Amino acid sequence: MKDFSSRLAYLFKQYYSGEATDAETREFMSIVQDAENNAELSGLLHEAWKNSELENPFFTKEDSNRIFDGIVRPANEGGEEEQPPEQPTISVFYWWRYVAAAIFLIIGFGVLYRFQSKSAVREVAIEKSVVTDFAPGGNRAMLTLADGSTIVLDSASNGVLARQGGTEVNKKENGQLVYHASGQQNIQPSAQMNMLSTPKGGQYQIVLPDGSKVWLNSASSIKFPAVFSKNERKVAVTGEVYFEVVKDKSSPFRVSFGETEIEVLGTSFNVMAYADEADFRTTLVEGSVSLTNKKANMMLKPGQQASIALSGTMTKKEADIDEVIAWKKGLFYFQDASIQEVMKKAARWYDIDVRYDGTIPVRKFTGKVSMDVNISELLQMLKYAGVNCKIEDKKIIVSS
Repeated sequence: MKDFSSRLAYLFKQYYSGEATDAETREFMSIVQDAENNAELSGLLHEAWKNSELENPFFTKEDSNRIFDGIVRPANEGGEEEQPPEQPTISVFYWWRYVAAAIFLIIGFGVLYRFQSKSAVREVAIEKSVVTDFAPGGNRAMLTLADGSTIVLDSASNGVLARQGGTEVNKKENGQLVYHASGQQNIQPSAQMNMLSTPKGGQYQIVLPDGSKVWLNSASSIKFPAVFSKNERKVAVTGEVYFEVVKDKSSPFRVSFGETEIEVLGTSFNVMAYADEADFRTTLVEGSVSLTNKKANMMLKPGQQASIALSGTMTKKEADIDEVIAWKKGLFYFQDASIQEVMKKAARWYDIDVRYDGTIPVRKFTGKVSMDVNISELLQMLKYAGVNCKIEDKKIIVSS
């Protein structure tokens, strides 16, 4: 039994880290399934989780133990567990036939979807209940040139797309858009403004004329010159955009959004400036930036985030960098998020509207889910969490 417990602990760690082989995944899932009607085996699973030293689990030990100890109960005890007065963080489970999903959510909300090629996992954890489905977004964007002409990048061929003065615009094989500016320019920067915009369900990466790299999230845009002036590099953004700015002391890099402007010399930072959010946010990953508007100015250090209210006032706090830039890595990352926050991200990525039927469910969600999954798989996880969702036309109907 000791050897089996050690093996189980090993499988937990392999699966959680994403390093499990197909054979190890099948072995682990078989144990999970067998635990449904085996009290001794389910107890060993519980102990393996309690004794594990997994780094950065998406559930706290307290939450996961509560699921195992109280919310999830063996089938032979019968009945449903009465829901506690205060909603637990993330989800409620009632029968051991859902223990597989419970374990996955404990290890990491959506871990199984990061390894969606493992069919054994999908067969255990996913019960398709949504017939209508929507695929995730992808590399989609439109480029508007200085003369007003447009290029749909997702259908454009690779290679040179345009030339503006001495600047060449290339679409690379990986979908990246690259601006290459020669030393000789025959037009002024102010006369050659370009704009890259992504729709809902789109993301794109661009290398600006100075070599700075920019990532655009869904429903976002960046306006920039095909060649920067000698004294400054200025761009304007909407939506959510991540920057890795090339350092140039003689030419400060400036980013404007709303009434606020960011000034940097060379640094990495994220700007979230969606019009439907309560505030705009700038999060510094490395380097330093200063933010200025009519109401305030603020300096940020790495790991800090500035929140800019609609009134223009600014507040500063420490940020979870992994959470902020998860979208750039292809992940939804939720940290004590409400169902409205979850659905807002889903609506942008899947290009779908959301409607709430009756009382809005009161839940707090914590965890990571791959952005590569169809929307039905995300909704299935919310169903396990006690939130009912269905798709009608291009709307998600949410109810408790």
